[in-house]
Amino acid sequence: MSLRKSSGHSVGKKQLKEKVVQIYEQIFQGEDPSLTNTNFWEEFFLLKPKTAALESELSKIRGDQLAYIKPTIRSLFCQCVSVLGDVNSSSYNIKICNSVQTMTSVVDGVVKLIKAEFGYDLLDALMGFENAEKVTTNLLTHSSTILTGEYPGCVKQAVIYALLMIMTATEIVSKNRIMEYFVNSSTLLESLFWLLSQTETRLEFGYDCLIMLALLVNFEKDRPNACAVRLSLVDDHVTLNGYSQAITTGLSEFCVEHNPLLDNSSGWLHSFSTMVGSIGSIFVADENGKNESLSGTKVGLLMAFYEAVHLNRNFMTTLANTKTDTSPSNSLSQNITSPLQLPPSNLLVTFLEYSSLVMQDIKTESGSNLTKLCFIVLSCIAEDQYANALMSDPHLVFRVQLHRVPMRHRKISPDLAKPAPLVCSLIDLNVEFLMTHLTKRLPHEIYMQSIGIIHRVLCYQKKSRTRVNFDWKQLWTAFFTVLKFLCSNEVSLLKKFDIFSMALQIVNMVNLFVTFGDTFLVTPAAYDELYYEIIRWQQVFDNLWSLSRY
Repeated sequence: MSLRKSSGHSVGKKQLKEKVVQIYEQIFQGEDPSLTNTNFWEEFFLLKPKTAALESELSKIRGDQLAYIKPTIRSLFCQCVSVLGDVNSSSYNIKICNSVQTMTSVVDGVVKLIKAEFGYDLLDALMGFENAEKVTTNLLTHSSTILTGEYPGCVKQAVIYALLMIMTATEIVSKNRIMEYFVNSSTLLESLFWLLSQTETRLEFGYDCLIMLALLVNFEKDRPNACAVRLSLVDDHVTLNGYSQAITTGLSEFCVEHNPLLDNSSGWLHSFSTMVGSIGSIFVADENGKNESLSGTKVGLLMAFYEAVHLNRNFMTTLANTKTDTSPSNSLSQNITSPLQLPPSNLLVTFLEYSSLVMQDIKTESGSNLTKLCFIVLSCIAEDQYANALMSDPHLVFRVQLHRVPMRHRKISPDLAKPAPLVCSLIDLNVEFLMTHLTKRLPHEIYMQSIGIIHRVLCYQKKSRTRVNFDWKQLWTAFFTVLKFLCSNEVSLLKKFDIFSMALQIVNMVNLFVTFGDTFLVTPAAYDELYYEIIRWQQVFDNLWSLSRY
């Protein structure tokens, strides 16, 4: 009986709360503990935050309480920002981490309030319109000092995470009014460039830096963007090379993870790859449970890559720079005792291999969009004269491992690709795409992009009279096969897009070979082979002529 009473008494006993939780309750009840304790905020940020408890207090706020609680939220957020600049304080690193965790919890809680209560602005809630410029300036200045200073990596990572959370607090980035201050300030952008220029920080924070750069440059692109202008003017080789190597590292990780040539049915490597794949699929499965792992990763890197090649012509000089950084992914690949191990690579080689992987999955909307983005980047590269000269240089040869779709009529060779100029791999990639996606649901937009890339490369070859040792028969066969497919399925395809614009562009390139082939074909025998193939595919041109008459 005594045991029963003791048990009942313990259940009814009020549960003790931690000190920081009690402070949260006091603050959101309208009390100001700093009035009775001048050192309150210094002591507060020495306490380990309880993010769940803080977000719980914010979730209790209702619509009629918003106006009343705004000053409390603003005060707490501003105190978090103020702590970041208190460099002379004792236990500064601990206070930074605690203030950043508190800040992210406040932002997360306010974002949930915004979704529940219409008309509640994030900028107004966190700092108020009248103090926005001052608070954001202090936030960016203090953050820049931490990111470029001698601070532990965990402290810098916490600051980067907080900035990323603020930047992505709204579903549509352009509706985040805080981003206006981020974009118009050069402080944050210079800090990101510095992190990318240093080897250690690039390896640790390179991916996050590129995501932040992509967000800043893409904010309200229909209006003048200070970050886009600054990115276009960067000419420091160290910064540009760091930017390039950060992209290369991220894409290399993807290629190693999804490389079918490294798939061994036995041994520790297969077990490890299976484990990584199963874990990754948990985080990238869509709402219908379908695995989107191949097409849903590295989008941020591609956006950062596109902005660099689109805005900054100096970036083209880094495309063929060999990556020399060592990272966990590189260490893993070095431990793989396989004859198929690829040598150290550069950005363009890695990107071509990456593109050959992602273009195999275009049935989903996300996969199709990712492939479009890859071909847009390749179009920007093919438009640049320096990049074309780099790719066509016969003295710069690289092994590019292009991954091909298994088919009944061909066997996939496990041998490494032969060293060749990069333009050969670029054309080969586009030939592979043209030949392997001829379906009733023809992705015509990507086909037009692919054909446009080939057209740009051929125009450069003709203009510069560059002769590349490439098996042009593959390209001609791809052209004629696409024309045959358009003629055979013209009834269904005409309902979706204008097949004649695609056919016209292909015919123009065939005419380019016929008229100016002597300027870039290697031997006269190649010219003979061209005429032979045209005669052999004569029926296709007859059918196309018949279609064009109606």
